[in-house]
Amino acid sequence: MTNATSDTDPIPVAAVVRRPGEGRQIPQTSVVLKAEGRHSGGTLTVYEATLGPRMAGPAVHFHRTGDESFYILAGEMTFLVGDVTHILPAGSFVFVPHGEVHTFWNAGLEPARQLTFFTPSGIEDFFEALGEMRAEGSEASLEAVTALAERLGISEHLPAESVRPPYGPLDEVTPIAPV
Repeated sequence: MTNATSDTDPIPVAAVVRRPGEGRQIPQTSVVLKAEGRHSGGTLTVYEATLGPRMAGPAVHFHRTGDESFYILAGEMTFLVGDVTHILPAGSFVFVPHGEVHTFWNAGLEPARQLTFFTPSGIEDFFEALGEMRAEGSEASLEAVTALAERLGISEHLPAESVRPPYGPLDEVTPIAPV
């Protein structure tokens, strides 16, 4: 086992220690990676993310193989897990096993921050590709983000009669035809 010399060097499984504010920031996103698959041998990704006031998270989706856990660090987040909606303050925890439909958003007027644990790792590939899409000026529409997540095998999205743009303003609802 060796220690990391930088945030981009490939390394064998290694201990990771991060101080507040440390981690690998993914450009064009609020995602700060705390531990990646390259640190854990592919078993775990941990990241911190911030959702601004009145902002949507991802579209309703599920992961075929990935389990996801969330710890709310600041603000208030709303989670839809299955068919139940939960409004949760800082200090709350959510575990979503693979196969369970879910999404989340920040309906409040203050930023919300969460620490997310994804196992096995791989979700960092999605956020890197999303950041690249945004940097190129490509529209991060529901269709584009859904196709990206499904192409990478991260998640599968459910059809809806109307949806908010993923990771966009809650107040913008785009009607789409039912599938």
